[in-house]
Formats: sequence, C-alpha cells, structure tokens
Amino acid sequence: ETLTLTADSLAAQNEHRSMLLDLEARKRASTMDVPTLPADVRDALRSLGEPVRMFGEDLAAIRDRLRMVLARAEVMREEEAGGMIVQGMEDQMRVMDAAEEEEVTETTYTHASVELIHARKVICDFSLERSRHRLDVERRRHSSLVKQLDDSCEKIYKTIRNLALEGSQYGDVRPLSAVYGAMRLPKLIATGGWSGGIKLWNGGGNHNNNSSGSESGGNDRSPLDLFGEKMTTMIASASIDLTAKLCKECAHLKGHAARLCSVAFHPTGRFVATTSFDHTWRLWDVETSSMEEGKELLLQDGHAREVYGVGFHPDGSLVATTDFGGVVQCWDLRTGKSACHFLGHAKRVVCSEFSPNGFQLATAGDDGTIKIWDLRRRRLSTSIPAHTNVITQLKFAHSSSSQNGEFLTSSSFDGTGKIWSTRDWKLLTTLQGHEGKVMGIDVLDGQAPGIVTCGFDKTLKLW
Repeated sequence: ETLTLTADSLAAQNEHRSMLLDLEARKRASTMDVPTLPADVRDALRSLGEPVRMFGEDLAAIRDRLRMVLARAEVMREEEAGGMIVQGMEDQMRVMDAAEEEEVTETTYTHASVELIHARKVICDFSLERSRHRLDVERRRHSSLVKQLDDSCEKIYKTIRNLALEGSQYGDVRPLSAVYGAMRLPKLIATGGWSGGIKLWNGGGNHNNNSSGSESGGNDRSPLDLFGEKMTTMIASASIDLTAKLCKECAHLKGHAARLCSVAFHPTGRFVATTSFDHTWRLWDVETSSMEEGKELLLQDGHAREVYGVGFHPDGSLVATTDFGGVVQCWDLRTGKSACHFLGHAKRVVCSEFSPNGFQLATAGDDGTIKIWDLRRRRLSTSIPAHTNVITQLKFAHSSSSQNGEFLTSSSFDGTGKIWSTRDWKLLTTLQGHEGKVMGIDVLDGQAPGIVTCGFDKTLKLW
C-alpha cells in the first residue's frame, strides 16, 4: 500500500528540492559565460522573458541575473531528464549558435604561401619537441617527493612576501610604457617609452645603453618584447607610426594600416607577432627580414574590434590575441585555424599570458579582473578581482628558472603591482612605490625572485 504525503510534507519536499536546484545553479553560474555588451545582455533577457532591468541594478548585476537565469534553466533541463526545454532557452541557444556561425563565416584565412607553410612546419616540429620536454620535466617533478615541492614553493612565497624596493632610476624624459627582462640573462632589462626610444639596463647597476627605437612624434608609445639566449639577444618594438622594428634596427616590419599595440617573440626566437588597431594580427619571419621590408608570413583577421594583446604558448603551438570587444581568441599556428575563443570580460582586454604549465591562459584588461582560462576544458577556471583600475601587464614566473610558474605578476593604473600564487590564486604581496600608473611589470630570470616595474612617473624600479 502506498501512502500519499500530506500537504505539509509535499511543501517541505518541494522547498528542499528547490533549495538544492538553486544551490546547483549558483555553482554553475560562477563558471558560466554570458554576453558582455549591454545590448546583447538585454536581447538575451528579452528572449528568456525576463525583465531587462530591475530597480537599482547596474550592468554587473544585470549580467549576474542573466547568468543565474541561464544556470537555473540548465539545471532544470537536466533535472527533467530530457523533458521540454523552455522556449526562451531554445531561442537563446539559437541566437548564440547563429552568432558563432556568423563569426566563423566572417573569419577569413590568408592563402598560405610557401614561406608560411615552411614556417608552420618549423613551428610544429618545435612545439612538439618543446611540449615533450615540458611534460618530461613535469613527470620528474611529480615523481619527486611532494614535501620537497611544497618546501620549495613555500621558500619562494616567503621571499616574495618580503620583497622590497631595491632601486629606482629615471628611465626616460617621458612616461615609460613597457619593461622586459631577458630570459637566461637576468641582468639585462629593456624599457620602451613614449619618447620613442628603447633603453637597455644592467640590472646589477645604474648604467644604460641607448638603442635606436620607433620615433614617430610626441605621443609615441613603444610596447616591446625581448628574446634573450646565451648567444643571441633581440628586441622587437611596436609603435603608433604603423611599424614594428627589430633593434638594433635589423628590420622594419611594415604592413599594418593603423597603430600597433603589442609585439611578442615566438619561443623559437625566429618569428614575431604584432597586433594593431586595424583589427588584425600579423606573423613575421625575423631571420628572413631585411632592413627595407620585413617578411610578413601571415595576416589574420577574425576580430570585430581593435586587437591589442598577444602572447605565445610556451610550446609555441598556440598564440592568444585579445581585442577591445572583450574577446580572447586562441589560434593554432600549426594549422592556421582558430582553436577556441573565450568571452567573459566586461570591457576591453589588453593583455594575455600563457602559464608555463601549458594548459592555463591568463587575461586582463579594463574591468580590473584577471581571468584564468582552462584550455583543456575550454572554459573559465578562475576570476580574480585584482585591481581597481585598468590592468596593463601580466607575467608568469619563467619556466626556465627554479620559480617555474609558481606565481603571476600584474600591474595596473591603480599605481600598484601585485603578485599572486598560482596554486590558489591568492594575493602574496603588493608592490607600492610608483607615483601614478604602473605601465609594465616583468619577472627577472634567476634563482631568487626579482621583479622590475615601470610607470607613468618615468621611473624604472627593481624589487
């Protein structure tokens, strides 16, 4: 005989079930991607039959409400085990699928030249060997005693927490916009400034060597990247004069139709990537470049807004580009295709940095948050409310040193640099000393953690 529950028991059961569903929805909402543009958020809420805006809500609260609505719909769909899906959810999925199809159709690929095919083969061979070496190192590390790894990490974190300002030097007559330390050359530091010049600094002293740079007038900015090995050191700079240069002016890389934003060396040291306001990024061959005209291997569009940040995977297989629409794109250099894209930033994304572990990508921008993306799951892993203003630079500890990616550094317009643990993404220390915006930050290669920053106050600081 089956006894029916009383009305009170049914109500309690339904309330308990509702609480469990709400808890599961909150868990899923924390990692769910939603549109970032206000117009897209409004359209999504309308399609779901939800109010576009409630009293007292700002844009962030509206996006959170949309995230919860989508999460609850997803949980209810699974709970009903294949039952009817809410019509509004179907409409939203169709809109998202149509947007993805439209985005794919708008992405055009350049016809591969003989040089580009050869470059892809070189990158493929290099990335396979690099990834094999990285995985071998990780296997050896994991086969070691866990306590030894923890002790080494704790020693690094203790040193970081005790970091203090070691030296400060005026680096230019105008604000400094970028700073980089050479890997495997811990005492070599390069800075770029709004005056259009590049300077090389000895990290062990206060002497510098001036290098010719991108000179294009009073409002020039010089983002740069530095590739250093035991026998070879190259510097690449980008400028608003529509050119990139390899110093000492080995080549002029001309081709962009608007100002350049960022430049980065491929781990092989043979290729350079540049991003621009012309909505494209380009790949150049350093070895075959001449002074008159650099060798352009690839012109790639696919972004609807200005492309700003660029970063290479440590194995050299992928490159990540970011734009002012909040989109992060990952491209496979071996095939020339888009591998994946990420949405989640509320504003412009200006920097991207791959972790030395090979499966995490860090991005940041105008919204003051650092987002960690899992390349294996192709979704957001962690969102860090890092700064109160624009984040200008992200840098992981180099994999070539004993630090091996154990921490992440960030710089911001809020006047601080910060160092984060990559194990739990908690703040280790805050670097305060610049009088104004901090424009760049980098980790110096070596046994002990060393940090270098540059700022709007025209100074270069060593920590």
